[in-house]
Amino acid sequence: MTHTAAPAKAPPDVDSGPAGLSDDEAHARLLRDGPNRLPPPRHRSPLAVVASVAAQPMVLLLLACTLLYGLLGEFFDAVALGVSICAVIGISAFQELRTQRVLEALHDLASPRSSVLRGGVVRRISSQEIVVGDRLLVEEGDRLACDAVLRQSHGLRVDESLLTGESVPVDKHPGDADACRLNAGTLVVQGDGVADVTATGPRTALGRIGGAIGAVAPRQSRLHAELKRLVQAVAVVALITCVVAAMLFAWRDGSWSAGLLVGLTLAMSIVPEEFAVVWTVMLALGAWRLARQQVLTRQPQAIETLGSTTVLCVDKTGTLTCNQMEVVGAMSSAGEACERRPGDALPVALAPLLHAAALASVAEGLEPMDRAILRLAPRDAADARKVLQAREGVAPGRPYVRQCWDLGDAGPLWVAIKGAPEAVFERCADVPEALPRQVHAWAQRGMRVIVVAGAPCRDASALPEKGYTVQGVLAFRDPLREDVPATLRVCREAGVRVVMITGDSAATALAIARDAGLVSAHDERSAAPPVLTGRELDRASEAQLEALVAHVAVYARVTPVQKLRIVQALQRRGEVVAMTGDGVNDGPALRAADVGVAMGGRGTDVAREAAALVLLDDRFTSLVDAVRAGRRIFGNLQKAIGYLLAVHVPIVGLSLLPLFGGPVLLLPLHVVLFELIIDPACSLVFEAEPAPKQSMQVPPRAAAATLVTWPLVARALAVGGLALGFAAAVQWAAQRAGATDMQLRLAGVVSVVIGNLVMLQWFRSGGGASHHGNRVFQWLLLGVCALGAVVGLVPPVAAAFGLPVLPALPVLLTLAAPVGWAGWRLLGAHASGSTSRTAS
Repeated sequence: MTHTAAPAKAPPDVDSGPAGLSDDEAHARLLRDGPNRLPPPRHRSPLAVVASVAAQPMVLLLLACTLLYGLLGEFFDAVALGVSICAVIGISAFQELRTQRVLEALHDLASPRSSVLRGGVVRRISSQEIVVGDRLLVEEGDRLACDAVLRQSHGLRVDESLLTGESVPVDKHPGDADACRLNAGTLVVQGDGVADVTATGPRTALGRIGGAIGAVAPRQSRLHAELKRLVQAVAVVALITCVVAAMLFAWRDGSWSAGLLVGLTLAMSIVPEEFAVVWTVMLALGAWRLARQQVLTRQPQAIETLGSTTVLCVDKTGTLTCNQMEVVGAMSSAGEACERRPGDALPVALAPLLHAAALASVAEGLEPMDRAILRLAPRDAADARKVLQAREGVAPGRPYVRQCWDLGDAGPLWVAIKGAPEAVFERCADVPEALPRQVHAWAQRGMRVIVVAGAPCRDASALPEKGYTVQGVLAFRDPLREDVPATLRVCREAGVRVVMITGDSAATALAIARDAGLVSAHDERSAAPPVLTGRELDRASEAQLEALVAHVAVYARVTPVQKLRIVQALQRRGEVVAMTGDGVNDGPALRAADVGVAMGGRGTDVAREAAALVLLDDRFTSLVDAVRAGRRIFGNLQKAIGYLLAVHVPIVGLSLLPLFGGPVLLLPLHVVLFELIIDPACSLVFEAEPAPKQSMQVPPRAAAATLVTWPLVARALAVGGLALGFAAAVQWAAQRAGATDMQLRLAGVVSVVIGNLVMLQWFRSGGGASHHGNRVFQWLLLGVCALGAVVGLVPPVAAAFGLPVLPALPVLLTLAAPVGWAGWRLLGAHASGSTSRTAS
């Protein structure tokens, strides 16, 4: 505890006065000094991205083929392959740069927020908008985003270990050259205060050192590691197959150059470089879609875990409810009682109770109950003379707030206390019987109730623990969010259990749980009660708690430390747990949970750093939307992997057919043509697939479920085998009809392209009919038709691909049907979107 002292001196540019800067002045300083951020992490330049793409196996194989064509004197083919190399590099580089831009945008969304006073109004702004001279409101749990000098403080302690390495928090107070300084990157572990910003961005102490605060490096994703193993296994098979095929073809035809060309073509058709593309693009764009749904993904592995989440542990206040407290009831120690609707005034007889409650509230704070009290508290001329001497906030085992005042009337200091009824009543000398009864009655109706008391004090450094005089009780209501009951029904249908954890009383928590539909009348009548309090939790052994968490739906009067025990008990039962948190001490529970979820609006920076997800709007519905998105992304990844395995089967099969006689059917340039279809299909088309309607009507997948399963591989190889059978049948029919080598090659390319599109549609719909549109697929179909027309009708292009030139009319008539269908679907989707925007 500290006494308020005279503020330290600061440069004229810093002292903005008690009302803070005006909006115009803040804007001018932002333009002058730039945003308050350290230099962003260095991303690779376009040239570096291109160089990285050029080193990929597919591109190296294309370069080898180009070199071989050049050595054989096939300069036209060499030039055509060179152009194709540029196309492949361009597409791959574009996808990587696009992913990089998405990640940069997500980094901007992750920027912490700070409270400042501007024009006399408290505002919550992005920390990047802080400017020198801003009046900063410092609160427990804040990670400071700028350098500042303290003007006022109440028990402020700061962890400066990031800068100094000193593990012990440092007391901060005005009036001392060192103790009044706050630095960017440090963490407020206790108390609050008001400070003036002195430096931002690279001009802070942290910026001068050259360091930057970064998130803890996440572990490698399980799915990523699984894909790497799959790629390595396929690469080994590809290498062996290519060497054997090249030697057999060279031995049969006596041409080692032709054998080498067949081997390289076969290698290009097998190497699964798309796995890396589909992983990177789908996760990056999936995270971007989640951000648009007000869910920020800070760790990639959170996306893969969301789909297997079986328990959602959520806070009540602000998540299930609106976090907009209103005083709806008051009762004084003399028995005066009143219930009110929002907007109504309380009787004059209750003014002393409100005044006492105001003395225990933080005037510049953001706590909803404090705001509700101060909106109703009567103004008194004596308020201008009172001086705050000490403040003691809520802490584990201390569910109340105490503030010590010098009221300026020459009397003793006065301590006002407000908090949990049972804790405050224990500290009062005499409690009228009517007050506990009223507390219980209001709590049973879902109201949050606090008790207000006061006592004289001689020394602000030794606040009394007993002997308080009770002033009365106040009841608050935080209404349930309208969408919560429907969202809870969605969770039940999806097999996801929802558990509410709150610091409120058991009666209040149970009333809210009833309104939300989280607890039914049958649950309350059952032998195993659905509510567990923090005290009961402490008395339970680990084995007992593991049995209790199987049926408990509501945890009341729970501390952040107890949250960790709940998470670990659920995990021991085999549950996959997503846990929400917003406080400094929630960090361990958020780290221990399979998916830690921090509150973006009211949460502390410490909680956000410990979490894998951040709910930017603090809504429970957003968390459930994230679960739905996690299931969608995992399902689409499986579809894309299955498609990738299947689509290579006919390409590899046609590459091997020459070993059994006949001409070479696929050239390296043909494989490039197929890649121009496969790359956007496996990443963009599947990423754009919406979640199936039944995605939230099935149980969560097992936590140990793998992305690539043997049934998936078998199904993919079977579908690919059918496509190969179709291509082989076309070859057989063409040979029986006396087709030339160029015509056979054309038949092979067309059959592979048709099979590719059919397989793409099959995997999109999961093996059934697709009942939803996908504009990316329709654009891809138009692109394939346009490319087919160019290859079939333009003689130089047809010659480059080793294909015959086709009659224009049959080609155009053949392409008319798919072009017309895709165009009709795109125009219909555009018209529907325009209508929706107009209606909204």
